[in-house]
Amino acid sequence: MKPNLHNPYGYKVCYRERRSKTIVRYFIVHSYKDAVSVKQGYIRYPPRERETDRQLNRPTWLILPITRKEVLRGIWRECPF
Repeated sequence: MKPNLHNPYGYKVCYRERRSKTIVRYFIVHSYKDAVSVKQGYIRYPPRERETDRQLNRPTWLILPITRKEVLRGIWRECPF
């Protein structure tokens, strides 16, 4: 699947842990280039889970586009991480 490099709303860097179907949003950025940079940093230096500070179970990192609905609901008014 080829990414949409011209999304006017931004991108979410998310992860999904091994054996889990839940996708967790971890960071949001304005450009695809920044999203790729953040994803590479998370792969190189894996962060811990924010709520409980536990080590993540072999996360798969994803870059997903932010939709218009999310913008209208106020995704950019939230904390970016």
